[in-house]
Amino acid sequence: CQWKSNQDGSDLPYRLLTEVEHHRIRETQHNLEAARNDVDADRVMVHDGPAFAKQTNLNLAYSSQSPVDTYSPSQSGHYDTTGNAWEWTEDHFNPLAGFEVHHVYEDFSTPCFDGKHHMIVGGSFVSTGDEASVFARFHFRPHFLQHSGFRMVRS
Repeated sequence: CQWKSNQDGSDLPYRLLTEVEHHRIRETQHNLEAARNDVDADRVMVHDGPAFAKQTNLNLAYSSQSPVDTYSPSQSGHYDTTGNAWEWTEDHFNPLAGFEVHHVYEDFSTPCFDGKHHMIVGGSFVSTGDEASVFARFHFRPHFLQHSGFRMVRS
């Protein structure tokens, strides 16, 4: 983002999307709000791999990333808001409201509430099960590049 900002010479710098912004650009019938109201709005709950290939590149619908414009854009005009590649956000990984450590997974999330792990959201072509869910949010340090990409915004 800094490189692009320097290239443009703009006073308004580029940055990564936030997790909240990423959810806002998703298809309205397959986003968090829709899935909270109807579990069928979370595609992973009702579709298998071949069915995903008709809607988004998740759940091994293809064996690799697909061209960005393979599927129609969301209502906001954004392509690939779910699937194809995980998307980095500018947010650090932090607990959501009401977070409680589960006794079986006590060392999964909490070590990453350290200000060094950023969020990736949206899933990639290889995301299956809960990783393909609209609720999926994972934490990695910025050197993780496997099946990931990013969007730049200015505000």
